[in-house]
Amino acid sequence: MNSRQGALLRALLDASDYKTSTDYAQELGCSDRTVRTDAKAINALLEREGLATRVGRQRGAGLRLVVAPGEEDRLIRLLGESETEMHPRYERLVQEMIALTCHAGPHTVDSLARRLFRNKQQIQADLRWWQGVLAVSGLSLAPGRAIAVTGPEWTIRGFVMSMLFSFPSHAVRRRIVPALLGNMDPYDRQFLERCIHEMERDLGFEFSSNAQWQFGVYLCIMVIRIRLGHGLEHWRDDAPAGQFFSYLRRRLERHFSITVSEAEMGLLRDMANCCTWQWSLSAMEAYEPGDAARAIVDDIARALEDAFGRPVPESMEKPLAILLESGLARRSCELLAPNPNELAVKYEAMDGAALLSSVLCCVPSLVAADLFSPDYARLLLVLLDYLEDSGAARCYRVGLVVNCGIDLALWGAHRIERLSSRLSVTDVLTENEVLAACANPRQSLRERFDFLVAFEPLDVDFPSVTISPAVSRSDIDHIIASVPLWFGSRPSPVPWERQDLACEPTPDGLFRALYGALAADGLLSMDFERFQWLAWTLSAVRHRTLVLVWCGPGAAATAIRIYGLDGGPQMEAAGCTMAAVLTVRPEDKGDLMPLTQRFKRLVADYADTSDLVNDDGFFTCFPE
Repeated sequence: MNSRQGALLRALLDASDYKTSTDYAQELGCSDRTVRTDAKAINALLEREGLATRVGRQRGAGLRLVVAPGEEDRLIRLLGESETEMHPRYERLVQEMIALTCHAGPHTVDSLARRLFRNKQQIQADLRWWQGVLAVSGLSLAPGRAIAVTGPEWTIRGFVMSMLFSFPSHAVRRRIVPALLGNMDPYDRQFLERCIHEMERDLGFEFSSNAQWQFGVYLCIMVIRIRLGHGLEHWRDDAPAGQFFSYLRRRLERHFSITVSEAEMGLLRDMANCCTWQWSLSAMEAYEPGDAARAIVDDIARALEDAFGRPVPESMEKPLAILLESGLARRSCELLAPNPNELAVKYEAMDGAALLSSVLCCVPSLVAADLFSPDYARLLLVLLDYLEDSGAARCYRVGLVVNCGIDLALWGAHRIERLSSRLSVTDVLTENEVLAACANPRQSLRERFDFLVAFEPLDVDFPSVTISPAVSRSDIDHIIASVPLWFGSRPSPVPWERQDLACEPTPDGLFRALYGALAADGLLSMDFERFQWLAWTLSAVRHRTLVLVWCGPGAAATAIRIYGLDGGPQMEAAGCTMAAVLTVRPEDKGDLMPLTQRFKRLVADYADTSDLVNDDGFFTCFPE
């Protein structure tokens, strides 16, 4: 059951009566015929699962799910599985790339259509789309009657791996890997699994279950590509592979009757270093990061201490060095490993991430490392705790106004400070004290507090916010979200504009257009190469909007720009239709919370949140 069929099953389960296939088609964004076909597929799945529940159909009334007694829990489990599946068209595209790179050719439009049970028009449209996507990675589809992916061998493999890891592993294992391994004997797959276990034993660490699977997939791709005559002859690292990898090389050659080059083993060693290990505390204590990673961490620690006046704890240095070492290995392999926390770090914790980046992005050795954006976000995630402890981010003075018993007064002060390090309860006052202070011009509340917090609305001319006596996390979020309404110490809100921006439908074209517009408005004073590096490293995509914040050297003004990107249909295929940029002068970065909160409000108001897939036409986005 794919994700669209899962959505139909959920809609049927939620419906209380019959609904027509037209109603479901409008709800799911597909055709009536697709709904009827999916209903048949759902019934077939339910029968295979041994369920008596069926999708019933009544002429003139439509469709209805007839749930058998006691089967609702199992239906919910099936729905949970479908939500981790791939959209049918995503699945078709990945199957096409697997066929082009991991199956013997020659490949033609006709052969791909027969293999994937599709029509030629769909395959031709897909191949045109693939041309644009591959070009971003320096690859291409060879022209002519025979279709083949051309480019550096290690880039092809890295592209296929990154493509597979962009989707939920559950979906890839069930729907993609069987096609990848179709030409490999089960005994060969068991042999590769034994090789992975031997590698773990030699390295002294256990791979995580996900890393075991990912590394197993790469070994399969490597063997298949060598069998197809696409072995790797050169690798950027000429260091000897080591005793174990030399032994593994001989085993692979004997078992598969192939020739494995030194370059293959060099890449294989680096791929092993890219894997995620199971890090217990004892494993972390036993591991010693390399000199290169430690040297960069030393540079980072010095820069942070100079900026924030507090040394980085020694307990944090080894995790940072381990993250750097794995990031350097992934950069060496050109393997982009998605980071599920990247958006949370760069967007949800925007003020802290921006403040850290204003220092980190000026460390020469870290800039030279040129980490992928997800790996850079991993460093930020570790350092956010350091930033909180350093007191570098502004802490707001809160006056808690109570009209209640001592229990709520103590509870409120404790909870506010417990749930946010950015809020400090300077004093607890009664409502009468606040009214008297506001009535007496000589008693200035501004000298004592940044704003007031109360359990009941206050009728005073002073920044205040009302929360519930429970003082829950949602109340703290409400306080934080209210900060931009008062603009802290800024006399006026940060200026912002919404503009249209013409750009070429490539990352380079987008960054050049953004750079030109920001520089023309006087917001930047840096060269394009520096801006491009910052954009690649610091940006995140929320929905279909590229979000970028920079508050370090080169930010000439504090302002917000939100751009609608005009790059034609190809721009949509690149995954972004809007861009939002916040630039903050270094002298303004001491009060980032209201700036970033206002910026996020504008992004939420103007971001493109349209669906990534349009079932009536060719879909418009593919995971990066």
